[in-house]
Amino acid sequence: MIRRLLSEQSTLRTAGSFNVSTSERPIVVVGAGSTGASAAYHLSKMGQKVALIDRGQPASGMTSRSTALVRNHYSNEIVARMAYYSLQALKNFGEIGNSGFVNNGMLFLGNSVSKQALDSVLPILARVGVRTERLESQEAAKRFPELNISDDEFVHYEPDSGYADPVATANSYASKARELGTEILGGLELSGLSYDLSGKLDAVELVGGRRIHCSKAVLCTNVWTNKLLVQSDITEELPIWAAAHPVVILRRPKQYEGLKPSVADFPSKTYYKPEGNSLFFAGSLDPEFDSRKVEPESLPVEVPFEFLDFLSEVISQRIPAMREGIVHSSYIGMYDMTPDQHPIIDELSQIGLPSAFCCVGLSGHGFKLCPALGLMTAEMVCGIDDPTFDWNRFSLSRFKTGDLFSSRIASVNTIA
Repeated sequence: MIRRLLSEQSTLRTAGSFNVSTSERPIVVVGAGSTGASAAYHLSKMGQKVALIDRGQPASGMTSRSTALVRNHYSNEIVARMAYYSLQALKNFGEIGNSGFVNNGMLFLGNSVSKQALDSVLPILARVGVRTERLESQEAAKRFPELNISDDEFVHYEPDSGYADPVATANSYASKARELGTEILGGLELSGLSYDLSGKLDAVELVGGRRIHCSKAVLCTNVWTNKLLVQSDITEELPIWAAAHPVVILRRPKQYEGLKPSVADFPSKTYYKPEGNSLFFAGSLDPEFDSRKVEPESLPVEVPFEFLDFLSEVISQRIPAMREGIVHSSYIGMYDMTPDQHPIIDELSQIGLPSAFCCVGLSGHGFKLCPALGLMTAEMVCGIDDPTFDWNRFSLSRFKTGDLFSSRIASVNTIA
């Protein structure tokens, strides 16, 4: 994904350009990934004074490692509606900037084991307005002859789905937010939140001793959230952990070049995203990866050879033309996981941080939902009475009350 980072013009101003006056204190959004940039844009659009800060530049963290699939297939209706809203936003992004959306369609390939679970999602998607075709094996093989589909398999086809450019999207949100008055500041690493003697939020504290006085703070801080809470003297961590997910990029052979659909391959617990004319991204849907907790600051660098070998085998079986594919590169990204694979969107006074809000624990859904997540976060912070989506459903308290999200497809991750 480095090629994307280098191709984008930075939206940052230098840290010294920000006026830290205590008058007209801004809402400080911490984390300029796709979700944080979206939140800053929506807050600015609602007339709020906003500062968007990051220790790097917009999209320089985990957003830059997103495979950026954009699809609707969710088994919880509120999330399916968020996904549908987000797909439409990324598809019609011209007012904001460039999302890089490509409509290549997406296939959800199942077999007799996953049939009941996958088919149970279809009525939900129909209510939301998602176009989905269910194809039996023979029809699927005829429509998509490049795939090796066995007799007991079937396909759900979303013709309107696709993929986008996560770095371009985050930078576009940030640029538009700046046009609306947001200050965007890089090279600022948060060290904690400070409160005055009355218990009112006073400032975000920065590494190096600087501070930015603020009225509210919004944490879009991914896998680093609990570290920031500890630095704010909060002893109760959020139920979030970092999980490492490897991604392999291959170069496609001539016979498989061009626009091809993305595939969620449930039988092998893998996914594939043909990008551009000749690249091919592949990763895992195996929830086993989510249970392996890693330290965010010591993310493994190398994709294990065993995973490369496994992917090569399953890709060659599913897409015979890819037997002539060539490994281009690989990398490892991190998901900020929660126990039910859904975000935490809430105000944090319950753990001792009044006027601090969060949109974290995105569990692999972050980029594809970033238009909805940013809007929900902004409406929560502004106290909108009739929000577009009920952010209360994603409250932190659900982990204590047991009102968790459930997935109809528990055998794979991120398709919750």
